[in-house]
Amino acid sequence: MPMNEHVEVALGSAFDTAHLLSDVSKATDPLAEVERRIDDTADQLVAGVYGYEPMGAVETVRMMTLPFARAGGDGPSIGAEGGHAFAEIITIAILFAASTLDGDHEAKRVDQDVCGVISETLIPLAQELLTLANVRDILAANHSDDMAQVAATVRGNGRWMRGTSYPDMHDEALRGLFGQPDIDAGLREILGFGVDDALSFLSACHQMQMDQFNERGRGLSDAFNLISPMELRAGRIPTEAERRQASDAFAGLFNPSADQAAIAVVAVADRAGLSQEVAIKVTEFFTAPPPPDGPREALRRYLDGNSPLRAHPLVSRDGLVMAVHPALFADAVKVSFEDALNGTTHWETYALHRGKYLEARVSAHFKTLIPGVTEYHGLEYFVPLNESEESGGAAGYTKLVEGDHLFVLHDVAFIVEDKAIPLSERARTGEVNPLRRNLAKAITKGADQAGRMKQRIIEDHGLRLRDDTWLDLPDVREVHSVVTSLDDMPGIATATATLVKANRLAADSIPWTVSLNDLGLIAKLVDRSAEFLLYVRRRTHPRSTRMFMAVDELDLFLLFLRRGLYVEPDPEVAAREMPWLGKPRPADLRRYKKQTPALVLSHTDELDAWYASRDQTPGTSAGAIAPKPRMTPSPLTPLIDTLCRRDIFGWLSIGATLLEGSSDMQRRMAGNARQLISNPAPNGKPRSLAIPWGLNKQDGWLLVWMTRPAALDGERVLRHAFAYMLAKKHQLGFRRGVAFVYDEPTGELIDALYDSGQAAPDSDILATAVDGLRPLGEAETQAQSTQRRRAAERAEKSSSKRKAKKRRR
Repeated sequence: MPMNEHVEVALGSAFDTAHLLSDVSKATDPLAEVERRIDDTADQLVAGVYGYEPMGAVETVRMMTLPFARAGGDGPSIGAEGGHAFAEIITIAILFAASTLDGDHEAKRVDQDVCGVISETLIPLAQELLTLANVRDILAANHSDDMAQVAATVRGNGRWMRGTSYPDMHDEALRGLFGQPDIDAGLREILGFGVDDALSFLSACHQMQMDQFNERGRGLSDAFNLISPMELRAGRIPTEAERRQASDAFAGLFNPSADQAAIAVVAVADRAGLSQEVAIKVTEFFTAPPPPDGPREALRRYLDGNSPLRAHPLVSRDGLVMAVHPALFADAVKVSFEDALNGTTHWETYALHRGKYLEARVSAHFKTLIPGVTEYHGLEYFVPLNESEESGGAAGYTKLVEGDHLFVLHDVAFIVEDKAIPLSERARTGEVNPLRRNLAKAITKGADQAGRMKQRIIEDHGLRLRDDTWLDLPDVREVHSVVTSLDDMPGIATATATLVKANRLAADSIPWTVSLNDLGLIAKLVDRSAEFLLYVRRRTHPRSTRMFMAVDELDLFLLFLRRGLYVEPDPEVAAREMPWLGKPRPADLRRYKKQTPALVLSHTDELDAWYASRDQTPGTSAGAIAPKPRMTPSPLTPLIDTLCRRDIFGWLSIGATLLEGSSDMQRRMAGNARQLISNPAPNGKPRSLAIPWGLNKQDGWLLVWMTRPAALDGERVLRHAFAYMLAKKHQLGFRRGVAFVYDEPTGELIDALYDSGQAAPDSDILATAVDGLRPLGEAETQAQSTQRRRAAERAEKSSSKRKAKKRRR
């Protein structure tokens, strides 16, 4: 089986880094040796493209590095992992080389020689630079400083990561941020154009470049089709004109001139529906200047995670313009527009709108994820100023604080803090102190604010609001903290364990940190709210954050859909918490100890295919809609959907808890009702089955299945089921439980009864239920239950064989 190309590239990069680290370690000063090699590699890159016409050279680099092309050999597409990085590095060298040409010197047209140089020399040199940067970070990092590890991650992402969200999602966010009338007016006053103008121009420029590339390809195809294969087999020799046409078409495709590589600014203006004046302003604003300090410093900035092309994705010359690659567009517009507004009278208006926009979008996404959720926004409430106030109760709290969102459904609450603060220039390049301050504002502060509200809800069961009214939340038993960011922060939001070690997050209150675009995409992917709650439970589990290491949130979510993002619990801890489970089995101990942290590589290929095809109509010429990534089907889905459809109290947390089991356990639970109904009690009483669920008392559940025989009153059975569940739950020391009551004659679910301490049942019925409980010491352990089940399965199989043999006789 061929190796996954993402794995192949990651392994190749790791091996290259290890080999180079071993090599430079032989030097007297390894770090100085790395710096010397960076300078030498930068000089070689410029020498390789010196004298060539820059636009044709950039186009050739694009063809050989971006995803629509392959760079030789049978290995993975360079565009699969790192093509954007190679294109940017070589483009920086081209821009500097072009700036050093004498004005009277005519630039050479790109030819086959430079194509060979790009594939055989420049791309390997770009790879060498990236590997040198990895080695430099390893040598320079203080490995005892966890914040230094976060900084190295930030720099690495600045080198490798581009366009982590889909273009239409970026465009929607940019128009939402900068398209407001007052902000648009401010931009037009400062720049002479607005966000719609910029996006229209950039999009038109890229599309026209692609059209021109495709036209060159068609020209080559037409040239080779002048003579049919039959004519060639018959011995016909192409004419000189036909040879020349084929040669020119081949050169035009692979060795384009500036006119063949770039687009006239006036033509882009016409395509984008802009005036020439506005198009020229957009071109000038986004055009990358020649590196002012030379290629060495420009490439060092790139290796530090701050590409000079980040805010300037265009190359222009003599009335022509071209884009380096479209994954730069979103960052370029947002960064450049915010820089333009900052320091002007329009900044305060924009900053206020930016926060409100994020809050509105987060609210919309949560309502999609959890239909029927009750929402509170901009909460101002009181917390204790000191221990004395805390001991006196909420009525005496005097410190006024605020929170962005609170979403509540029955027993589950999500506290969400929005942070619209992007990484600063210095933080993006991995300077530890600026990064520490930036993360404190963007993540740590949000986590602390969410944790503060969570504590009050858990301890006080509500919030005392600013107007001295009481927000009563007596039913909430499960609270999750979420910190959202306006910008994508790949490798930072997912580096939870490292942020905990660096004291940026508290280990006992880990929030889910997620960008607005990732939250929106997850809202599109989730089929059931219970899936979302289960993801947040597992995503924020302290051990899970250490076991799954990923750069992209979506990789973690897609891994969850596919494999559950499950971490084996410590069986010895579980046995101490719940002794009725029995001693840990050797197999459980082995599985727990065999776990090792895993690097989660790209899982988004199927997502990309679905997202690209989701607007197609099935059966059209555009092709079929690719399957949407979904959670592994569960046999408990009908029950979960029924609970949600009936709006049974606790349906969200019950559904997530049912999904927590293994596939085998879910299958068995799905058959519990059928098994009880098919084996009614001889005395006509209800049949029941209780399953303690969970690995600690704090988060444990009691799941009960019970039947209603035809002769018994339904209401009476419901009261009995609730009392039995309550008594058994109390016996186990669990907080939450649910009883599913099924009708024996029809097999249908009558009701599901949830409790976490809200109500007390009829005292007589409760007393009867308590008297009927078996002592915990008499309950089967997990190992005994498994042995009994397997013995029953063997007996049933043996019986089936005997019956089959008897029939054959």
